[in-house]
Amino acid sequence: MDNRSALVAGGARLRSLWTASAGMPLRTRVISTGLAVSQGKPLSELSAAELQKRRALSPAPRPPVSWVVGRVAAGAVIETVQVPVRNGRTVPTRVLRPTSGTSEKVLVWYHGGGWALGRPRDFDPLLSFLVEQTGCVVLAPDYRLAPEDKAPAGVHDCLDVLDWVTTGAGSLTSTTPRVAVGGDSAGGNLAALAALHARDNRIDLSGQVLVYPATDLAADRPYRDAPVLSGADMDAFEGFYLTGSGLTGSDPVVSPAHAASHAGLAPALVQTAELDPLHPEGERYAQTLETAGVPTRYTCYRGVPHGFLNMPGGTHVGYQAWWEISDTLRRWWV
Repeated sequence: MDNRSALVAGGARLRSLWTASAGMPLRTRVISTGLAVSQGKPLSELSAAELQKRRALSPAPRPPVSWVVGRVAAGAVIETVQVPVRNGRTVPTRVLRPTSGTSEKVLVWYHGGGWALGRPRDFDPLLSFLVEQTGCVVLAPDYRLAPEDKAPAGVHDCLDVLDWVTTGAGSLTSTTPRVAVGGDSAGGNLAALAALHARDNRIDLSGQVLVYPATDLAADRPYRDAPVLSGADMDAFEGFYLTGSGLTGSDPVVSPAHAASHAGLAPALVQTAELDPLHPEGERYAQTLETAGVPTRYTCYRGVPHGFLNMPGGTHVGYQAWWEISDTLRRWWV
């Protein structure tokens, strides 16, 4: 492709992205379009090596980046520990805790990124805010990612870290921790699976925070041209995660929506974004939980895309969503 053709193609893509972001406040629209342009090649065209490089692209939360993603709260101490899991392995886990030391209140947070991208450190602003506001200890496992490790490898890591926490996480928490789970996108999927695991293994959870969760990997997603996360992106993520795994999208091992029963689960907060292909399945999952008798709070944030939790300074509702999570956790831990 010559330079002129490349410019024409780039201009057409920019116009398409700008059109797809219609309905957002201007600053959110500009940031969302800029993020999409900066990603370069579509996910479906990336090799495993290119995916690995993309995982390290997120900049540190310092000005001016922190004006968009939020600052790291001063009231949290951050470290990394190795958590023992099955088959003699360990999972590096980011720990954020109050400066005062340990706490009986524990949040296990699973990061998003389509089971193929993302890092716990990318959530330092949000998680340090939750530490500062609730006095909890947060553990964020750096679980195995696709396509190097197919499903259910990442699921196993996440469940094993939860089991380790609830049976006594060394000096990080009290001997009788009150544990909640949470996550966004793919992390919301993992948190929902962790809540099911907890119920089935008689682990008493305080609650589950599910932010624009991918709850049904067999779902039809008609909203294809969404900004930030498109239908094609979700197809690519699910391909990385499931192809060669022996699992299908309707398997309850990877899709919490397909669990045999949702009765008896921990209370839930489900947040969705209006301009997100995952919005319908997140709303359906909240309805499923309510029908099963699970105390559930559902909030759809209007005018924002997938991923808005990680750019609160670039949206009109990002910090409101942070406060809703914090307030809900505090109620669960009263």
